[in-house]
Amino acid sequence: MKSIERISKIDKQKLSGEHYFESVLEQACICKILSDSDVEKIQLEYLSLLAKQSEKFNNGDSCSIQIEKAQDLLNSIMYTIGLYLKTYENPDDAALALKQNTIDDMFIKGKKIIKRMVTTTKLLHLGIVNHIVNTQNVFYRSTIVDGINGFFKLYYPEFGAHKIHITADYPTYNGVQDLTGIEFIRKYLENIYFENLFCSFFSEDSIHHLLCGFDENYSELIINIYEPVLTSALGCVLVGKDINLELSDSDVSELTRIFENKTKPEIKEILGQALEAVKQKLSFKDSLFKYLSDSLPKIASDVKNAEDTKTINKIFIIPAYPENNTKIEFSYGKKMDNKLYRRIIEKIMQCQETQDKVQIIKENIHSLVDLEDILLDAELSDLEINEVLKILTPVEFTALLKKYPYRNDFEMDGLKESEKQLCSCLNNLLFSLPEKQRMMIEKAVSMSK
Repeated sequence: MKSIERISKIDKQKLSGEHYFESVLEQACICKILSDSDVEKIQLEYLSLLAKQSEKFNNGDSCSIQIEKAQDLLNSIMYTIGLYLKTYENPDDAALALKQNTIDDMFIKGKKIIKRMVTTTKLLHLGIVNHIVNTQNVFYRSTIVDGINGFFKLYYPEFGAHKIHITADYPTYNGVQDLTGIEFIRKYLENIYFENLFCSFFSEDSIHHLLCGFDENYSELIINIYEPVLTSALGCVLVGKDINLELSDSDVSELTRIFENKTKPEIKEILGQALEAVKQKLSFKDSLFKYLSDSLPKIASDVKNAEDTKTINKIFIIPAYPENNTKIEFSYGKKMDNKLYRRIIEKIMQCQETQDKVQIIKENIHSLVDLEDILLDAELSDLEINEVLKILTPVEFTALLKKYPYRNDFEMDGLKESEKQLCSCLNNLLFSLPEKQRMMIEKAVSMSK
């Protein structure tokens, strides 16, 4: 016979995961589980505990503690007690625990819970680090290894149980909401564990090429690796291919047809059936399947938006192989004699007319390395630099553009004024060219070493 779940006066949906103690106390008052005298007793007790913690933190002196730090200590106390209250499945029982137990006792029990959670979370982290996905994305390892190590190094639950200390730059696909402190870190690592576990079914090269299909510079982007891997696996099943993350243009066209004019629930149903097939082919456990299933609503929403905007190829990515691209290597030539170079510089700077300066450069400068120096040293105006750039061959112009790309203001701060000027002139001339010519030069720049 099935047990009947007790009806709770307190609505769980109204409780905060991050501020559980405060929300239980508030809802218990609203639902009349706690009386005004009960609340007064609880407040006096946690203020008394705050005084003890302040004295302990301040080496025996509780009077000189800053207001901000006192509030921080109170938040830590409430967080710790909240963890104990979460051990009650029914929130009404948690409210009664506030009535029947002392704040000091619940605080001690909460600290024991935190201690166990820290131990088990460290073990979870160690397991993840030992089986981490080998990826070029800089945010992945810096967060999961270095960032989490930083958390454990800084986490001091006696006075800061609610703190996280790190920014967790690398995002999990199924986000962590309404949690803080060790609870946030544990949930974050649980998400990472399942995402890593799924990615482990595929080779490092397959994932790398898939991410290159998203952006060749993915190593420097804050992106989630698991999402394109999962969507690609689902796409492979839907077009009847092996789950190898190798979708093609024709596969994406077929996926466009599959999702055409489908509603979001219909798309979720299609993806759900595909996920069942992925599970069967890869043979993974129900716990991983549940995590993957929790990702489907978000994927379905993305697919629906992509279907509406005819951009399914942004969801189901075609792998790219940048290592196969031909690389262009420029030769800058040899520098001329220093004395001769100085004479040419002096001659250019003595000229008044732009065309005379350009003529001197045409007659005397025969290597790209010398031309680069002239453009930086001869104190030319923007107009004069532009006139020199116009006489360059496309290869020479591309070589200079590769070395002096236009940067944002922050990156430009580290350049000399002459370098900034050359970057700007090159960029302006590039965007004054006909679109076809400009695109050819930009492609050549991207292919060059």
